[in-house]
Amino acid sequence: MKFKKFNKQILKSRNFVVCVLVFMLVVVCTVNYQFNKQGMLETSSDLKEYEELLQADNENVDVDKEQVKETANENLDTDEIKVVDSNKSEADEKVKETTANITKEMLSKENMQKDTYFIDIKMNREKERGELIEELDAIVKNPASSQNSIEEASNMKLNLVKFREAELNIESLLTAKGFENPVAYVSENNASVVVDREKLNKDDVAKIFDVVYTQTKLPFENIKIMEYKR
Repeated sequence: MKFKKFNKQILKSRNFVVCVLVFMLVVVCTVNYQFNKQGMLETSSDLKEYEELLQADNENVDVDKEQVKETANENLDTDEIKVVDSNKSEADEKVKETTANITKEMLSKENMQKDTYFIDIKMNREKERGELIEELDAIVKNPASSQNSIEEASNMKLNLVKFREAELNIESLLTAKGFENPVAYVSENNASVVVDREKLNKDDVAKIFDVVYTQTKLPFENIKIMEYKR
């Protein structure tokens, strides 16, 4: 009987301990859940605020990018227009200036009085042409030049080669026809020729016109022929 009572007491003690442990476990889990819940809420709130702040920053950045892009495009367009106009004007003016200088020196009565006229004129022609080519090369090699300006300058250089070839052919053909020391200058719309004759007759003029027209295809009214009068 005593043994049974002892066992019952032990069992009651164990059950009490188990109940206490279970109760404590429930309490701990409940408290832990509350802490975790509160922590999650705080984290969620912080995360939401962070996302809102990040979104606002991104919107500001997008606006800035658009503004920078628009400003850059405006500046690029403005710079390009300036470069095109500047280069085109510079090239055209230089070509006109070169043509005017060579023609003036070539047809000058004062120069024709010099014994070294033909040599001087040919040297001046090459000098003026050389300076013009340098100007055109500067446009072609300039990183700021537009594609249109580069193409225009390149075409002008090709034309100069054709003009020079026509001049050499005219001088060679006229020499072969008996005209001594001929000098020719060919531009886009005009051609000038001076021959070492004090007087040209109609046949001489016709021969010169025929040679110049064959090489340049310019109309007769755009071809100027002069005698070299000492």
